[in-house]
Amino acid sequence: MGLQAQRHEDDYDEVDPWLGFQSPAPGADSSTVAGFLRSLAAADPVLCQLAVSSIGNHWDRWDTDNRIGILAGEATEEAARQSLSQPITDPAAISHLVAALGDSHPCVRRAAARMLGESRSRETSQYLRTALRKPDPKVREAAALGLAHAEDPATLRDLTAALKDRDPSVVRMAAYALGELEDARAIKPLADLLDARDAGTRATAAWAIGEIEDIRGVERLKPLVHDDDVAVRLAAVEALGEIEDYRATGSLADALKDKDVRVRRAAAEALGEVEDHKASGPLEKALEDKDPVVRRLAAQSLGELDGLKRAPARLVTALSDGDTELAIIAAQALGEIGDTVVVPALATAYRSENPRLRYSVVSALAELEDPRGDPVLEAASRDRDQVVRHKAAEAIKDRDDD
Repeated sequence: MGLQAQRHEDDYDEVDPWLGFQSPAPGADSSTVAGFLRSLAAADPVLCQLAVSSIGNHWDRWDTDNRIGILAGEATEEAARQSLSQPITDPAAISHLVAALGDSHPCVRRAAARMLGESRSRETSQYLRTALRKPDPKVREAAALGLAHAEDPATLRDLTAALKDRDPSVVRMAAYALGELEDARAIKPLADLLDARDAGTRATAAWAIGEIEDIRGVERLKPLVHDDDVAVRLAAVEALGEIEDYRATGSLADALKDKDVRVRRAAAEALGEVEDHKASGPLEKALEDKDPVVRRLAAQSLGELDGLKRAPARLVTALSDGDTELAIIAAQALGEIGDTVVVPALATAYRSENPRLRYSVVSALAELEDPRGDPVLEAASRDRDQVVRHKAAEAIKDRDDD
């Protein structure tokens, strides 16, 4: 039996008695939508954003039929909340949302855009595509945001055209929407924005290319690692990490020396995602960075590199670093690298008072499978920490079974 056939057979074990019979709550009607938008406009801006961020989420959904877990008087409000998170189908309610795309209150515009987008129907998508060509830039921007939530492949052409909008806010939002769409056909028009005068546009285009994860964007992104604007540099570094192409290694290594700590942190993490062994030298130097998070991320990334056979000396000395989190990560990374020369250093690190470090040492020794680590595993099987004891016993059993 082929692998694909076996997978299909296994799928037959996944049975859902409710499949095809689930009845989601109906979408909000026009009066509920209108009241919701009025309340948002009158609310504190922070509360408004918190409310809008919950649209489409079904966490903590109570059973209003059984009234379980509901305070007295909450059933009506909970039903309304659920209806606002369902696709909006009432034509009058849709009209309210379309009109709100031009509201003076930005949070109201965001709510309208999100509710229209997440309805994900052909009708609401068409309303948003039409709004993308309205005279008011606020409406066009909100429409692009709505299309970002809709994630409709049919809107690619509309959003690509919006990248040439005369208003930078519309261009940025259209680029954001294309990133959410994750369609490789958008790479070229997005890459053309990387030379834009507006820093926000460059940053958003770089982010979007990263979301699409197409290697054609690497060469265009690399120069932005040296951009004058820190947000652009950060977006470029993160995007290169998302794409995971070895050709970005040199640029990301340069970013490890950036004056902004956020960029250095992103670069240390991105190099681990790229997994190019040529990054070992720059990452080892980053273990001396003044920022503890950069050092920890560098240690973690060293353990993720492909083809790295020799443990970097600074990573070994990190086992005794005063930053215990760095020591723990270093032990994990050394186990992943697989260089058995570090066994004595790991044995010394096991003397730590920190049980998490002892656990990481035991895990690393289990990975290395070097007989010199056996005395530590035997001692760890009697460790005062139960979790460490269990891990050591597991490692000893695996060793004996081999």
